[in-house]
Amino acid sequence: MRIAHISDTHLGYRQYNLDERENDIYDAFNEAVDIMIEERVDVVVHAGDFFDTPRPPIKALYVAKEAIKRLHENGIKILTVLGEHDTPKRRAMPPHKLLDIPILGIGELSVVEVNGVGFFGISNMKGKRVNLLKQELSKVDALANRYSKAVLIAHQGIKKYLPFEGAYELELGDLPKEIDYYAFGHIHRRTFEKFGRGYLAYSGSIEILSRSEINDWKRDGKGIYLIDLEGDLPEVHKISLQQIRPQFELSYSESDVIEELKAFLYNLLKNPLDKSPILRINISGEGIRKPEILEKVQYLLRKMVPEKVLRYDVHFVGSDTPITITAEELGKIADLEELFIEYLRDETLGHLAFELYKSLQYGDVEGGIEICKEYLEGRK
Repeated sequence: MRIAHISDTHLGYRQYNLDERENDIYDAFNEAVDIMIEERVDVVVHAGDFFDTPRPPIKALYVAKEAIKRLHENGIKILTVLGEHDTPKRRAMPPHKLLDIPILGIGELSVVEVNGVGFFGISNMKGKRVNLLKQELSKVDALANRYSKAVLIAHQGIKKYLPFEGAYELELGDLPKEIDYYAFGHIHRRTFEKFGRGYLAYSGSIEILSRSEINDWKRDGKGIYLIDLEGDLPEVHKISLQQIRPQFELSYSESDVIEELKAFLYNLLKNPLDKSPILRINISGEGIRKPEILEKVQYLLRKMVPEKVLRYDVHFVGSDTPITITAEELGKIADLEELFIEYLRDETLGHLAFELYKSLQYGDVEGGIEICKEYLEGRK
């Protein structure tokens, strides 16, 4: 049996309140479906956050409906669990019910058998329900050996990958051991490692949904996993999507910003991208002449690439003392944004809180004000 592991599609998410960004997610999702059909998978396991909200826009529902129709026409089953984003409040009906998408594990463990393979699913649980989550997972090992292979689908944070108190619900020791493939969602970066008798993976988000994901995308891409369960050990293939809108974080000193940005934009003109990129331009220095530098940067962008960049943001970074960040600390900072998102239960507000935290922790009040203005302008 061949399965596809996908998660955190967040259909309906509208970064910067732009039509283009909402459509980018639909493009990536449809490309993933094309790959699943081309690769002739038997089952798609979606590990949660199918939609960005339990009340998705009509277009998100339509895109999902058409994609699921194509999967079913090609004999491909789809199984999913709920993530924290698409879990309805007050026991309301999830949007999946409109689309004939089987949801596993609402309030308790579920198991579905497909051609001898047991698919165990548990939807997102947190807070006071974590003990129930662990109790339900403890039932898996006694049931898993009834099947030729066993797959666990869950949308939860694991301490090893999200090591902040309150940000995770599980530790590796809480997971069942008799599983061939652990299909997890919730963390937006891709991870994959040997665990127990099989492999444990987060397939990550299918598009760049926040600034903290830019480096992850450069290193690991965005996409899905294809898993062949026929052998003694699953054979896992990482498939990266090509329909991702490029995002770049560019950091320059005040003295070099114009020349170095000009070189970057010239290369962009010489080697055009399929989609106009998003730029975040960081300018560092003491006593920066902000209005003058900003005017020069904006003039350069208007002159060289008036229609080649979808959006750009300029941020000024200044400090009385140098700030040194190790690679380990940088990874923790990226995880911190996930903690804000988890606590606020909202991707946009979590990103806003994270950006304000980074600005205000060094006393950059002006930068914090600019971040708030940018957020409010995006809501218009």
